[in-house]
Amino acid sequence: MSKVCHIYVLNKKTVSHIFKCFIVLFLFVHCEQFAPIQQDQIVARVGSNYLYRSDITKQMHPNLKGTDSILFTQSIINSWAKKQILFDKSLFNLAKSKQEQLNNSVENYRLDLFARTYQETLMKSVIDTVISPIDISDYYKENQSNFKLKEDALEIKYIILPKGNIDMQAIIRHFRSNLPEDLNYLDSLSYQFNQYEKRDSIWFNKRDFLSTFPLIEEKNYPKYLKKSQFFMLEDSIEVYLLQVLDYRLRNESAPFSMVENTIRKIVFNRNKLEFIKQFDQDILQDAIQTNKFELFNN
Repeated sequence: MSKVCHIYVLNKKTVSHIFKCFIVLFLFVHCEQFAPIQQDQIVARVGSNYLYRSDITKQMHPNLKGTDSILFTQSIINSWAKKQILFDKSLFNLAKSKQEQLNNSVENYRLDLFARTYQETLMKSVIDTVISPIDISDYYKENQSNFKLKEDALEIKYIILPKGNIDMQAIIRHFRSNLPEDLNYLDSLSYQFNQYEKRDSIWFNKRDFLSTFPLIEEKNYPKYLKKSQFFMLEDSIEVYLLQVLDYRLRNESAPFSMVENTIRKIVFNRNKLEFIKQFDQDILQDAIQTNKFELFNN
């Protein structure tokens, strides 16, 4: 009987020892977890609100040093204090009805912000941001009359190079051709050019065209509206090689390449609106079916 009692006492001591070790371990772990909070230095107080050093550190730019750092810190403290003081005064001086109105506005903004952020996040994962060329082309064909030019547009290719270039004749000959080997030749000499459009052609509106070729005066501009015409102009410093491949007049439909990026944005926004409309319908239906949303007839 005494042997059994001895074992019982030993087990009780063991349990007590284990319990004490558990308490010590628990306090150690939790002290480690809360150590950063306890070490966070209080910088300022307004009423029962405190500003901590970590709050300032989050806003501090890492490159600020010395006097700049001190001034920036003081600015943060003063700004925080002013907001807290004004908030406390507003609670004391504003009518309860006005405070309720403001609280409702804040809550509505909070709900809108979370909902909009969630919706945008989901939309980015669902909607393909890469719009297919076919969609863009189809939209252009269906809505071509909506893209009217506000001024003339010219499709050109050009080279501007210093006068007296020893390869001038060869450059002109290769420039007037559209064969790949001729374009490769021009690429190999492009370091000699002041300006060079490396693509086959590019569209300019009239204003940019006259700015790029200052030798062309407004009164002489109409004579350059000739398709496939080659022009060579020169002043005392530079030679301008120019070929007008196509042109569109004011109020005519804009060339596809000039409005392609605009159409891409339009198509994306259209898809976005369609997604939002469908999303709003689906989310309500899902909430009704899962009994999260109910309507009561009063």
